[in-house]
Amino acid sequence: MTEPYQYKHILAAVDMSESNRKVIAKAVDRARANNAKLSVIHVDVDLKDLYTEMIDIDIDNIQDQVVADAKQRLEDYLAGIDYPIEKKLVICGDLALKVNEAVDQHQVDLLICGHEQSFWSLLTSSARQLMNTVPCDLLVVPLPKN
Repeated sequence: MTEPYQYKHILAAVDMSESNRKVIAKAVDRARANNAKLSVIHVDVDLKDLYTEMIDIDIDNIQDQVVADAKQRLEDYLAGIDYPIEKKLVICGDLALKVNEAVDQHQVDLLICGHEQSFWSLLTSSARQLMNTVPCDLLVVPLPKN
């Protein structure tokens, strides 16, 4: 009989909603059971993708403020977690691309994300996007419909 696989670094992808607390709980549970490092990633929209016209605002400055605000929200969101968090990543850009980069960069061997079970999410699901691209194991946590 072979030994069960022990995960070494688990990454939880969250949108910081209340329903995603289930994703964090599952990630902490898996990390604890595997004595693994646990990191959390939140991917925000890249404002440069939203503004394609020439406009008279400093996108980079605003983007930096959005990231700073998101980092503070992530700190608050993770405040009550009873497990050491290795990395708290807030990144702007395409979700699948940025999560895959983080998985590679931080040698993640298990990615945990949530999936809302609804008709529209079947068409636009981030989980589906990640399923087709992520190079590590993926645990998809079903989330209640909003």
